Amino acid sequence: MRANSKTLPVIVIAVVLLGAAVLGYVKSDDTPKMPVRILFKNNGGKVIFSHLVHHRDYQIDCAQCHHDRKPMPHGKDDETMACGSCHPTEFDDDYMAAHMDSFPDETYCVRCHHTEYGEVIFDHEAHKDYASDCYDCHHGKEIEPEPQKCANCHKDDDSGELLSMRLAGHQSCANCHDDMFEKGLSSCKSCHVPVDMTQYEGDYTSCDKCHDSEVRELVLPRMNAFHDQCMSCHEGMDAGPYGPDNCKKCHISR
Repeated sequence: MRANSKTLPVIVIAVVLLGAAVLGYVKSDDTPKMPVRILFKNNGGKVIFSHLVHHRDYQIDCAQCHHDRKPMPHGKDDETMACGSCHPTEFDDDYMAAHMDSFPDETYCVRCHHTEYGEVIFDHEAHKDYASDCYDCHHGKEIEPEPQKCANCHKDDDSGELLSMRLAGHQSCANCHDDMFEKGLSSCKSCHVPVDMTQYEGDYTSCDKCHDSEVRELVLPRMNAFHDQCMSCHEGMDAGPYGPDNCKKCHISR
């Protein structure tokens, strides 16, 4: 009994210390580490960016460069996303495949994939009154001996000479509603029911399905993003290099 009373406190203390050590080890892995310097590689010459100096010495708020996050007091919560999560060097297949795993959670997805549409608002009975006959919308009898549902032939994707349901429907509707198509994206809600993106769980439509612009015009590639971010800040503060004659002050000549 006497021996147990002496060893029990020692065991308890050892267990507490071991638990604290394990907790500290696990927690340290979850804490984001702020980079001291970052090496940017590009065709104009490598750039060594002093992240620590800009953050610590210049007291620049994280949100001023990491514009995905809300401003907060300097030194509080250093967790940020890497620029490359959104701004790739190229919008190639590798980026498309990997970028889905670059974000903390799915709430980030809808910042770019901001709209999906569900049900199409189409009153078939009303259109019977508008049209002179069924073949104003349906194919001729050489293709459709009897009018049928468009989706019986047209599927989600193009198949050989058969257009996708989306493209076939748009082309058919545009024969009468060309004014709505001339308005572009602003008129989509006239026919399509928008989905609540905070609850959306399906596959995302690629940018070029709706936007005529190239993806790099919608989301800046990394070089353009850095140039805009760095030079606009330096120019605004009238400090440090900016402008076309100061390239070598940041870029290392090869």
